[in-house]
Amino acid sequence: MDLGLTNKTALITGGTSGIGLAIAKRLGQEGCKVIVCGRDPSRLDQATEDLKSMGLQAHGFLADICKPDQVASLVKSAISAAGQIDIVVSNAGTHLQGSLEQISPAQLEAHLHTKVIGPWELARQVVPHMRANGGGRFIVIIGQAGKVPGANVIASAISNAAQHAFVKSLSDDVGRSNILVNAVCPSRIATPLTDTLHLFNEHHLGRSLEQQESKWGSQVPMGRFGVPDDIANAVAFMASPRASFIVGSNIDVDGGYQRSIL
Repeated sequence: MDLGLTNKTALITGGTSGIGLAIAKRLGQEGCKVIVCGRDPSRLDQATEDLKSMGLQAHGFLADICKPDQVASLVKSAISAAGQIDIVVSNAGTHLQGSLEQISPAQLEAHLHTKVIGPWELARQVVPHMRANGGGRFIVIIGQAGKVPGANVIASAISNAAQHAFVKSLSDDVGRSNILVNAVCPSRIATPLTDTLHLFNEHHLGRSLEQQESKWGSQVPMGRFGVPDDIANAVAFMASPRASFIVGSNIDVDGGYQRSIL
Protein backbone atom coordinates (compact mmCIF):
# COMPACT_ATOMS: atom_id res chain seq x y z
CA MET A 1 0.00 0.00 0.00
CA ASP A 2 1.37 3.40 -0.97
CA LEU A 3 0.97 5.66 2.07
CA GLY A 4 1.54 8.83 0.08
CA LEU A 5 4.56 9.98 2.09
CA THR A 6 7.05 10.38 -0.76
CA ASN A 7 9.03 13.63 -0.48
CA LYS A 8 7.53 14.51 2.90
CA THR A 9 9.95 15.53 5.65
CA ALA A 10 9.74 13.96 9.09
CA LEU A 11 11.47 15.18 12.26
CA ILE A 12 11.84 12.51 14.94
CA THR A 13 13.05 13.46 18.43
CA GLY A 14 14.73 10.72 20.41
CA GLY A 15 15.44 9.16 17.04
CA THR A 16 18.85 7.58 17.64
CA SER A 17 17.80 4.17 18.97
CA GLY A 18 14.90 1.86 19.78
CA ILE A 19 11.44 3.03 18.80
CA GLY A 20 12.62 6.41 17.50
CA LEU A 21 15.16 4.93 15.12
CA ALA A 22 12.66 2.32 13.92
CA ILE A 23 10.21 5.13 13.16
CA ALA A 24 12.87 7.04 11.24
CA LYS A 25 13.69 3.95 9.17
CA ARG A 26 10.06 3.19 8.38
CA LEU A 27 9.23 6.76 7.37
CA GLY A 28 12.39 6.85 5.28
CA GLN A 29 11.38 3.62 3.55
CA GLU A 30 8.00 5.22 2.79
CA GLY A 31 9.79 8.00 0.92
CA CYS A 32 10.24 10.64 3.61
CA LYS A 33 13.32 12.70 4.16
CA VAL A 34 14.09 11.98 7.81
CA ILE A 35 15.71 14.17 10.43
CA VAL A 36 16.68 12.67 13.77
CA CYS A 37 17.91 14.41 16.87
CA GLY A 38 19.54 13.29 20.08
CA ARG A 39 21.86 14.41 22.86
CA ASP A 40 24.71 11.91 22.38
CA PRO A 41 26.99 12.80 19.44
CA SER A 42 28.26 9.26 18.86
CA ARG A 43 24.79 7.71 18.91
CA LEU A 44 23.50 10.46 16.64
CA ASP A 45 26.32 9.90 14.15
CA GLN A 46 25.72 6.14 14.19
CA ALA A 47 21.97 6.48 13.69
CA THR A 48 22.41 8.94 10.83
CA GLU A 49 24.96 6.67 9.19
CA ASP A 50 22.63 3.67 9.59
CA LEU A 51 19.83 5.57 7.87
CA LYS A 52 22.06 6.71 5.03
CA SER A 53 23.46 3.19 4.59
CA MET A 54 19.90 2.08 3.80
CA GLY A 55 19.79 4.59 0.96
CA LEU A 56 17.55 6.98 2.88
CA GLN A 57 17.69 10.76 2.85
CA ALA A 58 18.70 11.56 6.40
CA HIS A 59 20.10 14.35 8.58
CA GLY A 60 21.03 14.32 12.25
CA PHE A 61 21.17 17.25 14.66
CA LEU A 62 22.26 17.48 18.27
CA ALA A 63 19.50 18.85 20.48
CA ASP A 64 18.28 18.57 24.05
CA ILE A 65 14.50 18.74 23.89
CA CYS A 66 14.47 20.15 27.45
CA LYS A 67 16.20 23.36 26.32
CA PRO A 68 13.92 25.76 24.43
CA ASP A 69 16.76 27.48 22.58
CA GLN A 70 17.98 24.12 21.26
CA VAL A 71 14.44 23.17 20.19
CA ALA A 72 14.15 26.41 18.24
CA SER A 73 17.54 25.82 16.65
CA LEU A 74 16.57 22.23 15.79
CA VAL A 75 13.43 23.31 13.94
CA LYS A 76 15.33 26.02 12.04
CA SER A 77 18.11 23.59 11.12
CA ALA A 78 15.61 20.96 9.96
CA ILE A 79 13.81 23.46 7.72
CA SER A 80 17.13 24.70 6.36
CA ALA A 81 18.32 21.15 5.59
CA ALA A 82 15.09 19.76 4.11
CA GLY A 83 13.10 22.80 3.03
CA GLN A 84 10.09 22.07 5.24
CA ILE A 85 8.71 19.91 8.06
CA ASP A 86 5.57 17.92 7.29
CA ILE A 87 5.64 15.40 10.14
CA VAL A 88 6.89 15.64 13.72
CA VAL A 89 7.20 12.56 15.90
CA SER A 90 7.79 13.57 19.51
CA ASN A 91 9.51 10.50 20.95
CA ALA A 92 12.16 11.89 23.32
CA GLY A 93 11.94 10.70 26.88
CA THR A 94 12.17 7.68 29.08
CA HIS A 95 10.29 5.76 31.74
CA LEU A 96 10.83 6.89 35.34
CA GLN A 97 10.25 4.11 37.84
CA GLY A 98 9.96 4.57 41.58
CA SER A 99 7.53 5.13 44.41
CA LEU A 100 6.53 8.48 45.92
CA GLU A 101 9.37 8.26 48.45
CA GLN A 102 11.95 7.36 45.82
CA ILE A 103 11.29 10.14 43.29
CA SER A 104 12.53 13.59 44.26
CA PRO A 105 10.87 16.82 43.12
CA ALA A 106 13.94 17.53 40.98
CA GLN A 107 13.60 14.16 39.23
CA LEU A 108 9.90 14.74 38.58
CA GLU A 109 10.58 18.26 37.28
CA ALA A 110 13.26 16.97 34.88
CA HIS A 111 10.89 14.24 33.70
CA LEU A 112 8.15 16.78 33.01
CA HIS A 113 10.58 18.96 31.10
CA THR A 114 11.41 16.03 28.81
CA LYS A 115 7.92 14.61 28.34
CA VAL A 116 5.69 17.71 28.50
CA ILE A 117 7.51 21.03 28.26
CA GLY A 118 9.85 19.81 25.50
CA PRO A 119 7.01 18.66 23.22
CA TRP A 120 5.14 21.88 24.06
CA GLU A 121 8.07 23.97 22.81
CA LEU A 122 8.53 21.70 19.80
CA ALA A 123 4.90 22.28 18.82
CA ARG A 124 5.19 26.00 19.50
CA GLN A 125 8.13 26.24 17.12
CA VAL A 126 6.81 24.01 14.32
CA VAL A 127 3.09 24.87 14.22
CA PRO A 128 3.54 28.30 12.55
CA HIS A 129 5.64 26.64 9.85
CA MET A 130 3.03 23.91 9.30
CA ARG A 131 0.22 26.48 9.19
CA ALA A 132 2.07 28.41 6.51
CA ASN A 133 2.51 25.20 4.51
CA GLY A 134 -1.15 24.19 4.75
CA GLY A 135 -0.93 21.50 7.42
CA GLY A 136 1.07 18.66 8.87
CA ARG A 137 1.16 15.83 11.39
CA PHE A 138 2.26 16.02 15.03
CA ILE A 139 2.47 12.57 16.65
CA VAL A 140 3.39 12.00 20.29
CA ILE A 141 4.67 8.63 21.54
CA ILE A 142 3.13 8.07 24.98
CA GLY A 143 3.85 5.13 27.28
CA GLN A 144 1.15 3.06 28.93
CA ALA A 145 1.46 4.62 32.41
CA GLY A 146 -0.64 7.56 31.21
CA LYS A 147 -3.61 5.19 30.96
CA VAL A 148 -2.55 2.51 33.45
CA PRO A 149 -1.20 4.25 36.58
CA GLY A 150 0.57 2.27 39.25
CA ALA A 151 2.38 2.64 42.55
CA ASN A 152 5.83 2.22 41.06
CA VAL A 153 5.20 4.37 37.95
CA ILE A 154 3.67 7.42 39.61
CA ALA A 155 6.04 9.92 37.94
CA SER A 156 5.52 8.44 34.48
CA ALA A 157 1.77 8.26 35.09
CA ILE A 158 1.72 12.00 35.80
CA SER A 159 3.86 13.00 32.82
CA ASN A 160 2.16 10.62 30.37
CA ALA A 161 -1.34 11.67 31.43
CA ALA A 162 -0.26 15.27 30.83
CA GLN A 163 0.89 14.24 27.36
CA HIS A 164 -2.57 12.82 26.61
CA ALA A 165 -4.17 16.10 27.71
CA PHE A 166 -1.67 17.99 25.55
CA VAL A 167 -2.48 15.89 22.47
CA LYS A 168 -6.22 16.36 22.86
CA SER A 169 -6.05 20.09 23.56
CA LEU A 170 -3.49 20.79 20.82
CA SER A 171 -5.60 18.87 18.31
CA ASP A 172 -8.49 21.22 19.10
CA ASP A 173 -6.24 24.22 18.73
CA VAL A 174 -4.68 23.40 15.35
CA GLY A 175 -7.06 20.91 13.68
CA ARG A 176 -8.70 23.53 11.46
CA SER A 177 -5.25 24.38 10.11
CA ASN A 178 -5.06 20.77 8.86
CA ILE A 179 -2.44 19.95 11.50
CA LEU A 180 -3.50 16.58 12.85
CA VAL A 181 -2.28 15.79 16.36
CA ASN A 182 -2.46 12.21 17.63
CA ALA A 183 -0.70 9.81 19.97
CA VAL A 184 0.66 6.32 19.46
CA CYS A 185 0.87 4.42 22.73
CA PRO A 186 3.32 1.51 23.00
CA SER A 187 3.36 -1.12 25.69
CA ARG A 188 5.12 -4.47 25.95
CA ILE A 189 7.63 -3.51 23.27
CA ALA A 190 11.13 -4.96 23.48
CA THR A 191 13.62 -2.06 23.22
CA PRO A 192 16.91 -1.04 24.86
CA LEU A 193 14.76 0.67 27.51
CA THR A 194 12.97 -2.51 28.54
CA ASP A 195 16.33 -4.28 28.86
CA THR A 196 16.84 -2.33 32.10
CA LEU A 197 13.34 -2.52 33.58
CA HIS A 198 12.44 -4.35 36.74
CA LEU A 199 8.70 -4.84 36.67
CA PHE A 200 6.77 -3.89 39.81
CA ASN A 201 4.20 -6.69 39.44
CA GLU A 202 6.61 -9.33 38.16
CA HIS A 203 7.51 -12.60 39.90
CA HIS A 204 11.09 -12.46 38.62
CA LEU A 205 12.29 -9.11 39.96
CA GLY A 206 15.99 -8.62 39.53
CA ARG A 207 16.30 -11.15 36.72
CA SER A 208 17.01 -10.50 33.06
CA LEU A 209 14.36 -9.27 30.65
CA GLU A 210 14.44 -12.67 28.94
CA GLN A 211 13.55 -14.36 32.23
CA GLN A 212 10.91 -11.77 33.03
CA GLU A 213 9.33 -12.09 29.60
CA SER A 214 8.05 -15.57 30.40
CA LYS A 215 5.57 -13.97 32.80
CA TRP A 216 5.23 -10.53 31.20
CA GLY A 217 4.36 -11.98 27.81
CA SER A 218 1.65 -14.15 29.35
CA GLN A 219 -0.28 -10.98 30.29
CA VAL A 220 -0.55 -10.03 26.61
CA PRO A 221 -3.35 -11.71 24.61
CA MET A 222 -0.93 -12.28 21.74
CA GLY A 223 1.43 -14.02 24.17
CA ARG A 224 4.59 -12.16 23.19
CA PHE A 225 6.41 -8.83 23.21
CA GLY A 226 6.08 -6.45 20.31
CA VAL A 227 9.04 -4.90 18.50
CA PRO A 228 9.86 -1.27 17.57
CA ASP A 229 8.70 -1.86 14.00
CA ASP A 230 5.18 -2.41 15.34
CA ILE A 231 5.18 1.16 16.62
CA ALA A 232 6.86 2.45 13.47
CA ASN A 233 4.14 0.92 11.28
CA ALA A 234 1.41 2.62 13.31
CA VAL A 235 3.21 5.96 13.15
CA ALA A 236 3.64 5.69 9.37
CA PHE A 237 -0.10 5.17 8.98
CA MET A 238 -0.96 8.05 11.31
CA ALA A 239 1.45 10.31 9.42
CA SER A 240 -0.14 9.48 6.08
CA PRO A 241 -3.15 10.82 4.14
CA ARG A 242 -4.81 7.46 4.92
CA ALA A 243 -5.42 8.82 8.44
CA SER A 244 -6.74 12.20 7.33
CA PHE A 245 -9.85 12.12 9.56
CA ILE A 246 -8.16 10.84 12.72
CA VAL A 247 -7.32 13.65 15.13
CA GLY A 248 -6.97 13.92 18.90
CA SER A 249 -6.82 10.14 19.14
CA ASN A 250 -4.50 7.73 20.89
CA ILE A 251 -3.72 4.42 19.23
CA ASP A 252 -2.66 1.56 21.51
CA VAL A 253 0.00 -0.76 20.08
CA ASP A 254 0.33 -3.32 22.84
CA GLY A 255 -0.82 -6.74 21.66
CA GLY A 256 -4.11 -6.21 23.51
CA TYR A 257 -2.48 -5.74 26.93
CA GLN A 258 -4.65 -2.85 28.10
CA ARG A 259 -8.11 -3.98 29.17
CA SER A 260 -10.05 -0.78 28.73
CA ILE A 261 -12.97 0.19 26.51
CA LEU A 262 -12.31 3.94 26.90
